[in-house]
Amino acid sequence: MEKNVVKNILADIDLRQNLIKLKGSMTAVDTLDGPIVEKLCDCLSHEDPKVRKNAALLLGYTKNSMMASVLLDAYKNEEKDFVKDAYLKGMSHYDCKPYIKELQEIQNELMNSEVVDSKHIKAQLKVLNPMIRSYSYHKKKSIRLLHKEVDVILTTLPYYQYTLFEQVKHLRYKPVGQGVLVRTKAIYDLLGLRNYREMIFPLSGCSGLAQDGHLIGKRIAQSNLVDVLHRLYDAEGCFYYRLVDQMREKKSAVINDVVQELIEEMPSHLQNVTSDYDIEILIRELKPGTVNVYLKLSSLDNPRFNYRREIISNSMQPYVAATLMEVAKPYMGMHSRVLDPFCGSGVTLIERCMAKPVKFAMGLDIYGEGLEAAKKNAIAANQAIHFVNKDANRFVNNEMFDEIFTDMPTYAQMKDTRALKNLYDNFFKRIHRHVLPGGYVFIYTTEISLVEKNLRLNSDYLTLIEHYDVPRGKTMAYFFIIQVNK
Repeated sequence: MEKNVVKNILADIDLRQNLIKLKGSMTAVDTLDGPIVEKLCDCLSHEDPKVRKNAALLLGYTKNSMMASVLLDAYKNEEKDFVKDAYLKGMSHYDCKPYIKELQEIQNELMNSEVVDSKHIKAQLKVLNPMIRSYSYHKKKSIRLLHKEVDVILTTLPYYQYTLFEQVKHLRYKPVGQGVLVRTKAIYDLLGLRNYREMIFPLSGCSGLAQDGHLIGKRIAQSNLVDVLHRLYDAEGCFYYRLVDQMREKKSAVINDVVQELIEEMPSHLQNVTSDYDIEILIRELKPGTVNVYLKLSSLDNPRFNYRREIISNSMQPYVAATLMEVAKPYMGMHSRVLDPFCGSGVTLIERCMAKPVKFAMGLDIYGEGLEAAKKNAIAANQAIHFVNKDANRFVNNEMFDEIFTDMPTYAQMKDTRALKNLYDNFFKRIHRHVLPGGYVFIYTTEISLVEKNLRLNSDYLTLIEHYDVPRGKTMAYFFIIQVNK
């Protein structure tokens, strides 16, 4: 802080220029006190609006909490819009809790202004919104049960969009790259569908964008985002959002530029937060070098997989299991006896019980930790499943089963090639002891060579009915439908 500059301000010498110099010299640890503070307060009523603006900014550097009240009064008396954000910036350095109601009234008036897109109103909201948020509890907005039509994408396993067609055929729909695009007036009606991963909303003009944060932010502001939100929610006003980086390589600079652009372009509609948000805005890289932008409703509670209370490292994702059930349904029996000899946390067996009614279901696992997780999950899913801590290749059953449905162990889990080979060989040799003639074995695994080898060796009593490739991240998994010969 320059002493000569302060002297010139006190003496009214080149007031505007010296206020700018003083402001430029201030650091985060500097404070103002004494006669200069009184002089700055006097400057709030100066005839030159730029003097008022710079004085307001400088009054944020005092330790006098009364300055918040002084700045608020000056804001109310200010006639020039381009000056008003400076008073709010000055206030932001102080405890404004006593004035929160007045600030909320100002915010409401700004948001309902006929010229809400004015750059001066945006500048005020850019300061005002986070100030109010820091003192206020945010009540999440309610999604309408019935709303105007919106387009929503139900994302699926790659190439398995068709498993949803039967369930959405009463709606307008079409397959898209990530899943199935559906037009609906009631998104709650889609929540019960089990074989999709997530529900996201495409934004107009926000596909195939370069990874330029300013461009992405502008396209979001120009999109149909606000219209979609008004169609879905009972309440209007400002939405709290989280920006999610789903690019192949995380790019914080791009994300920061998007946030800054949205602050500039949409201060009355969006506020960026890290918790208690209403919505998420996903920046997703589907093709190298470009991104698409989607809306996701964070406040939408989807209970379909709430049973998954316990998760172990090799747990199958429930939507993957549900997708396999759709593929296998033509071969499943009604009220069958079903065995999962490698049940893990129980997800596969639980989803099988939900796909079609079963007469009896049993899960085996050699690992007690996984079995305890499966028991808890089955109770949460309200499924009567019997679990036994037993090696699948030493299990002896009193009654035969109609089906085996299982996610088999892999090398990535066992890390022992010989043990894995022996496990598969012994399992296939024992299938006829567990499954009735005419029954089915449904196997999900990454170990295609071990399955194909054992199908050849046991071709006298096993017949491959269907074989599906199932993309699983960077690796490929496979789903086999095998019948036990009569």
